[in-house]
Amino acid sequence: MAEDDALKMNDIKSLEQFKDLIDTGYEIEFILNNKHWLLEPDQDETDFSPKRELASDDNVKKFNNTDEVLKYQIDGQRLADSWSKITKIE
Repeated sequence: MAEDDALKMNDIKSLEQFKDLIDTGYEIEFILNNKHWLLEPDQDETDFSPKRELASDDNVKKFNNTDEVLKYQIDGQRLADSWSKITKIE
């Protein structure tokens, strides 16, 4: 990933910006609640599919689209409600 892209992701200022990164199909690594996560396009789908997968440790959750990703709850909070607590976004 280019340094400019890394800077953009480390500088997310809104849920809309985070959503745009997911929609675009970026591979996003981040830490939330002291746990490492990887959000990426679903590896079992064709290029440009809206399907995504979120992995932490050996646990992988698959989603049909970005809205489902943002509704997913981590430690009892929807990702859409906790995006601002994400650290070390790459």
